[in-house]
Amino acid sequence: MSGNHGNRPSATLGRLRPVLAGLLVGAVALLAGCAYRGQIDQPITLKFTWFSYVAGDDIRAACTPGGQDAYRLIYNGSYLEQVRSYEIVGDGAGGGYLTARVMRGSGLDLNRFSVNDPQSMSNWTVSRARLTADAMTSLRAALADSGAFSSGPAGLRMASEQFYWTSAACNNGQFHFNAWLYPSDRYTRLRFPAILLGHDQTGVAVNPERKVVPLEAGRVRTREGDPITRFILQIGDNGLVMGPAF
Repeated sequence: MSGNHGNRPSATLGRLRPVLAGLLVGAVALLAGCAYRGQIDQPITLKFTWFSYVAGDDIRAACTPGGQDAYRLIYNGSYLEQVRSYEIVGDGAGGGYLTARVMRGSGLDLNRFSVNDPQSMSNWTVSRARLTADAMTSLRAALADSGAFSSGPAGLRMASEQFYWTSAACNNGQFHFNAWLYPSDRYTRLRFPAILLGHDQTGVAVNPERKVVPLEAGRVRTREGDPITRFILQIGDNGLVMGPAF
């Protein structure tokens, strides 16, 4: 009798796990388009606001003349394989701070879910670095040469399983959004990735670019339970048109 009693909590947890997973997936599907307001390190925030985070909606809202410069560069190394995010803010004295994040195997890992530790599902590896005034000047020059301070090509479509960079930048009080899809001449001319990687202390190697045909890659199935598996992002008028998951 007591032995059976001891098995009940684990048996109950086993029955509840599919329910918890379903609730999480349903919530993500409903709220994936919500506006990003910070705390991308939180796994639920990540899934609820990923598209808004990429679009830099929070940077756009705070971008005013005389305000602080802010840059967010994201490398989509095939979404379910690797995502890298670089956020740079000025320090008010010419220098700045860079936060590098890398996620290997995107998505909520439901197998690691713990009620006592919701953060256990997070896949981010994070490092932070101080940028000198000279380093900030070099980074701004590289961003400018790469076209980050101009609008991206309207109509460009990028599938989640492809390789691309996006940039959301508030520079001198003006907001700009741009993107570069691999392979392309525009991508080849990028200068800022080398600088970002030079300050990246996460210790995670870059998932190297390769040409991906989305329709062919789409035949590959992802882990069971992943709430976001495939999606398309499209460049609009100085911003991002968020494509549906499919």
